[in-house]
Amino acid sequence: MFRYAVHRPLPFAVEDVFDLVADVERYPEFVPGWVTARIIARSENAYGTEQTVRMRFMRQHFRTLTTLHPFEAIDITANQAPFRRLTILWRFRRQETGSFISLDFLCEMRSRTLQALLCRFGPDDVEAMIAAFERRARETLPSRA
Repeated sequence: MFRYAVHRPLPFAVEDVFDLVADVERYPEFVPGWVTARIIARSENAYGTEQTVRMRFMRQHFRTLTTLHPFEAIDITANQAPFRRLTILWRFRRQETGSFISLDFLCEMRSRTLQALLCRFGPDDVEAMIAAFERRARETLPSRA
């Protein structure tokens, strides 16, 4: 099992950061390794997504279910190949100078080889993903600082 957590203050409104993270179809524009992301089903506060991500020397195609708790949390899950279990929990909290985000990433791959790669490179990949969101926020969102 691979687990990684990130917690950061950001000088942007909670609503804006939430919307940035919830807009999965734009991930290929700015998140490293994201090749495609397409919403295939939608309900009031949830959507299913088909995605393709390039992980080092291989590409993985998978589906996720995202549940939105507006301006408080985004829960992303998958339990089909290549995952045995994937849980990504984003949490958003208002602060006087913007927002505070928490990301908990928990993943277990079905393949031992993929699991070994994830354990080896996962921390760097999650940090690169967070850095991409921070860069995108600085480029597109109004600062509160």
